[in-house]
Amino acid sequence: MKSAWPLFLAWKQLFPSQRKVSFFSLLAIIGVALGVNVMIVVVAFMQGFQQKFRTDIIDSQGHARAVPLHRQLDWRESVETIKGKSQVSKVTPYLQGHLLVQNRDYNAVPFSMGIEPTDGNGVLPINEFLKNGHIAIQGYDSKDLTPVPTTQTLEDDVVFITQQVANRLGVRPSTILQIYDLNKSENNSISKGDISVVRLDPFVKSGEWVIEFSNDQNFSLRNALGTIERHASLGSGPPDLGWGYPKFDIKEGDYPFASGDIYKFQVFRSSILEVYSPSMIENAKSDEMAPPREVRVGGIFEVPWQGFHADALFGTRRFMEDMRGEVDVCDGFFIKFKSEFFEDEGRLGQLCTKLEDDLDGDWSVMPWFVENAWFFDLLKFEEYLMVLIMIPIGLVAAFAIAIALMTTVLRKIREIGLLVAMGGSRFAVGTIFCFQGFIIGSMGALLGCALALLFIRYRDSLMNFIVTRIAGEEGQAGVTQFYDFYSLDVPYPWESEQSLSTFLTFILFAILVSTVAGLLPAWRAARMNPAEALRSE
Repeated sequence: MKSAWPLFLAWKQLFPSQRKVSFFSLLAIIGVALGVNVMIVVVAFMQGFQQKFRTDIIDSQGHARAVPLHRQLDWRESVETIKGKSQVSKVTPYLQGHLLVQNRDYNAVPFSMGIEPTDGNGVLPINEFLKNGHIAIQGYDSKDLTPVPTTQTLEDDVVFITQQVANRLGVRPSTILQIYDLNKSENNSISKGDISVVRLDPFVKSGEWVIEFSNDQNFSLRNALGTIERHASLGSGPPDLGWGYPKFDIKEGDYPFASGDIYKFQVFRSSILEVYSPSMIENAKSDEMAPPREVRVGGIFEVPWQGFHADALFGTRRFMEDMRGEVDVCDGFFIKFKSEFFEDEGRLGQLCTKLEDDLDGDWSVMPWFVENAWFFDLLKFEEYLMVLIMIPIGLVAAFAIAIALMTTVLRKIREIGLLVAMGGSRFAVGTIFCFQGFIIGSMGALLGCALALLFIRYRDSLMNFIVTRIAGEEGQAGVTQFYDFYSLDVPYPWESEQSLSTFLTFILFAILVSTVAGLLPAWRAARMNPAEALRSE
């Protein structure tokens, strides 16, 4: 117990018995806690951004990409070779290039890519891209029932475009609205069943459609012109009029349908684009005029990876072959490995090297982290830069602690002399102030970790508050386009080794800096002459 008296005195000086809280101790602990909190939150959020971009890149281009090293015509054999590997999950061949797309007097030159429609759920999750890009119309007295398009609607005369291209050209895919009127259909739409549209292909024509019930089970489906009319019942389902017509789905609700119930729908056809290829432009220079290729807008897509082209277009491989004037060509493959192989970047790099050898050196296989190394190097640089900026915050707290402890030494000169006179060694007396720095650093670090956990827990609400106050409601979408705070995966320290390492690093940093801050006061106290200290006023 004798050896522990410096720690006991250090605690008592920080938290005297006659007071519940020492003002100096409270300020010092809060200062350390705020510094630790800021450093942990900044680094944790930077790591969250890295993880988000890593996931977005893999979703946008797979785990690796194979590029031909020379003109490769017999590429199908290479695809089968890759698919035959046990480590490979999916392979998607593609064609790419730039096309001139025009709508009236507006034009764009999007980055264009051709894939097989059956690869919609392949390496590139195009159906998810279409879901992300789908934007419903906010109509007056109407409801947008347009279904989210899928790659099943992708044909040689149908393309998917990004929102930027759609805005530049003033186009959109086919749309259907349910129209509420002032007599029957508005009330019926709320209280009786649910009518949805399960298919609206790009070749549907503009017009009005009406569903009218003759009793609680039977209804008729007709267009406004009266040229098409089909009778059906709820048991048999709505009639499928085929490609080029909307397909409805009717579900019964809490109240049965009644005779005279009418539901009206307005259909708007998809926009038609004129597409020119570089080969067409070259032929035009030689006075060989060729009409542009007309295609329909099948859907709007959005790729989560911001490094992907903002102006982009997806079509079929055959469409791209026709536009380029080539047959049976391929510009590369997107490759996706099984989950147990791509988590380790070193192992993934070895797999890509082995694939290159199996393809006889005709293809270069680049893993995602090599192709995007420049971007993650930039993120790492930003992380290290933020750490360098945050470290002075901890040093400022250390200087404040050192000044406060030095003031304590000057105020307690007689007490220090008395301790030495009573037999306390100079080292033990000096240790008291090092222990005070250690206690302040430990308690501040723990409180800072608790604050950091609160920031991580309520990060969405916090970011929403900050972004709304800075950018406003209108600018919030623009901010989240590049910094999507609401999809950040910031793990807790018990969920990730990287997060645990971050917490432990800054805990040790705070304790070490605070303890070192007590060295100068400790050295000053240990050098005091006990006789002179006892005579001090």
